Amino acid sequence: MSGVFVDSNVFLKVLEGDHNLKYYFINLCESDVVYRNPVVYSEVVYVWFRLSTGKKSFELKKLPELVKSKSKELKKVEDFLNLAENLSINHKIEKTASGIIKQYGLLPNDALIVATCKHYGIKRIATLDKDFNRIDFLEVLEVG
Repeated sequence: MSGVFVDSNVFLKVLEGDHNLKYYFINLCESDVVYRNPVVYSEVVYVWFRLSTGKKSFELKKLPELVKSKSKELKKVEDFLNLAENLSINHKIEKTASGIIKQYGLLPNDALIVATCKHYGIKRIATLDKDFNRIDFLEVLEVG
């Protein structure tokens, strides 16, 4: 499968207002198929909630009405995330991620991203995370 996997930090920087990354992302979407997985959704939405409310996660857990009040804004974040095709994660990908943790020393979320790329045959990743440089079968794109 050709295309580019887009890491959470790219989405988050665009949401934070980084104009260079915004234009980079637009160009990427116009020139290639872009992908993400549920890990990226979770990371982006989690950090977005924290940034948009100024609350820590343990505070947000106690404020469900505040979380619910952000539903219109959340829809915009989800629409943005959905510019990238969502690739599902299955048990085989989880097992691959375990091996990636052991081989490359990545933390679980990054290992699931790498395992997703491996499973679907995606060879390029757009990220600001230098940890992906350790992965010999992924080309890390210069972002920005």
